[in-house]
Amino acid sequence: MPNSTFLRQKQQVASQFSRAAHSYDEAARVQHFSALELAQQLQLVYSRNASTMKGTWLDLGCGTGFAVPTLIQQGAERVLGADIAEGMCITSKEKLSQFPFSAIACDAENLPFPSCSFEGIYSNLMIQWSEQLGDLFYEAARVLTTDGLFAFATLGPRTMHELKGAWQEVDPYVHVNQFDDKESLIEVCEKHFDIESIHQQEMVQQHPSLSALLKELKAIGATNVNSGRRPGLGGRARLAQLEQAYFQQQNTDYLPLTYDLIWIIARKR
Repeated sequence: MPNSTFLRQKQQVASQFSRAAHSYDEAARVQHFSALELAQQLQLVYSRNASTMKGTWLDLGCGTGFAVPTLIQQGAERVLGADIAEGMCITSKEKLSQFPFSAIACDAENLPFPSCSFEGIYSNLMIQWSEQLGDLFYEAARVLTTDGLFAFATLGPRTMHELKGAWQEVDPYVHVNQFDDKESLIEVCEKHFDIESIHQQEMVQQHPSLSALLKELKAIGATNVNSGRRPGLGGRARLAQLEQAYFQQQNTDYLPLTYDLIWIIARKR
């Protein structure tokens, strides 16, 4: 795939998340659950090793900065946020002006920081948007100090499988993002890191209607970046067809939407 295609996809992701900056926190239920779980698992790793969090941490894909107060409370002396969406960086800095925090808009696959800049990296539900995971893990290892931790949460392949199945009844286009499985993530990660802990769990949200489901996805900036996607959703008739297929497949009064959550904490070699 040409580099220009990667660039367009990154620009699309950045634009979608920038537009969602002011609606994100209210809608991001799964993201907040995942963020707190990742922080808790990070604390468990420190406890097992009889050590504590310290120094400067990078919040990679910081969004609105939801996790920053928790990281500071757990021992980080300073947190630098990085997000491809400038709107998220602006919002996070406005929200967190009382904390030792700043944020910069940048690409996780080409970080603008010197080597060995951070004692740890925290990244909640960002890396699934990366087109070049090898580059992302290389950059994460480069900017970490020796033995630094990379704690990240991402989405697995069963994420939104209900929505994907319903769309397959409507048209042949790709409407739902494809996500890497745990084994693929580990393979790429272990080129630079040793795995300290790994956990996978499904979380299912219930929605009363398709419009409520799609409204929430829009509010958190979720966008389809796969090749083979259909421009737009296709109008009211197609959405009505989709909703009918969704309800028929699930045979319930609510529309479930699964998030296949994967949490990994890895240590730089």
